[in-house]
Amino acid sequence: MTDTMHSQPQPAQLQYTDDSLAAAIITHITAQKDVEPTTLDPLYEVIDPEALENLFAPQLDGTSRTDGQVEFAYSGYRVTVTSDGDIQSTPLDSR
Repeated sequence: MTDTMHSQPQPAQLQYTDDSLAAAIITHITAQKDVEPTTLDPLYEVIDPEALENLFAPQLDGTSRTDGQVEFAYSGYRVTVTSDGDIQSTPLDSR
């Protein structure tokens, strides 16, 4: 008998430490899709990379942000970026 239940794929995860959060997101998605970065639509078409960088930049006193996350769709994936440095992606068509 075949199991008709489909399990949810586990999100792929990356800890970003690079100076550019946008570059880390693109690198993460290209690794998931096994494609070159030039094949992806520009990230700025779905989210403002500068605003994203500013959202997770250190506070004015230099301390790190301790909470918060942003979620958006990009290149067939639901991407979640958290203030603690995680980037997760899950295919949009997985249910």
